Amino acid sequence: MQDKTMITKVMAYITRFNEPYTELLVCEHKDYPEAGVQVPAGTVEEGETIEEALYREVKEESGLMDFLSVNKIKTYVYHHESKSQYHERHVFHLEVQEETAERWEYKLNAEGEDAGLIFFYYWVPVGAVPKLAANQDDCINQLFV
Repeated sequence: MQDKTMITKVMAYITRFNEPYTELLVCEHKDYPEAGVQVPAGTVEEGETIEEALYREVKEESGLMDFLSVNKIKTYVYHHESKSQYHERHVFHLEVQEETAERWEYKLNAEGEDAGLIFFYYWVPVGAVPKLAANQDDCINQLFV
């Protein structure tokens, strides 16, 4: 029997305007390329609000902290088949305030199984986002609705 437990997740579409494009921040695991292209995301911890989890995950995974705007796009249930889990995904759009590098590596600042992971970040035009892992691109078409 499959585990039907719902796991609450946050997912961040972080964008910047880089004339003439709006670009989305994506990342890949340096040591696990098979994980695919992703956006910052993670699990809401016990006692955390959705917004607290969003800011914590973004800071832990990318180092970014200052945003011009933060808007919730959607909440929906995603069935992660390979893990036999259901995820309640809270998807947000964050616009960066600060100047950001074109590419950077960031060592995950967290505890647990993800501690020490290194992510390689880069920007891609929103209209040319590659297929994202675990259907993380489900809501990209709603970024500018």
